[in-house]
Amino acid sequence: MNQQYNNPFQNMQIISLKTQQEDYDEYCQSGKPRVSVERSPFPRKVDFWFAGLSLAVLKNLNPIDLTKEKTVSIISGDIFNTDGWQAQAIMLIAITIDCDLEVVLKPRRMMDIANGLAAAGVDHIIKMLSDGPQEPIWNLSDAFGKLLQSDNIAEKPSDHDRLTKALL
Repeated sequence: MNQQYNNPFQNMQIISLKTQQEDYDEYCQSGKPRVSVERSPFPRKVDFWFAGLSLAVLKNLNPIDLTKEKTVSIISGDIFNTDGWQAQAIMLIAITIDCDLEVVLKPRRMMDIANGLAAAGVDHIIKMLSDGPQEPIWNLSDAFGKLLQSDNIAEKPSDHDRLTKALL
């Protein structure tokens, strides 16, 4: 029996940039018969989306304002009903971005932040998948290995980094 978690994102849409739609189709296994994991390393579109979200947070990217862009729906936020950790992660990310605990009372705002960050991060994931001589899964693995070993992960310094530097 699946456990039900509190999911403030029920009945909301997880969206991506329209320009990323082909990449979601190419690198995700969902809806494809007999797909190569090496060429399509993400089991579901939400996994690709969440990887983009996570990378955007790691690199301290700004969310893309998707209200000014053409977007497509990937899947319903109901996907988080049985896996509460992702919904909780989105909530924590939204608190960090807005610097306001009360953002957790605004599910639409939290999803807008997550969708915007995912869109920003997916472009980087796409580059990681395609840059290199190997199949996409191995290019991605190598790129993440290099990224995580780097001392300079973030594209822009965090507030914490800037404050620390100012105080020293």
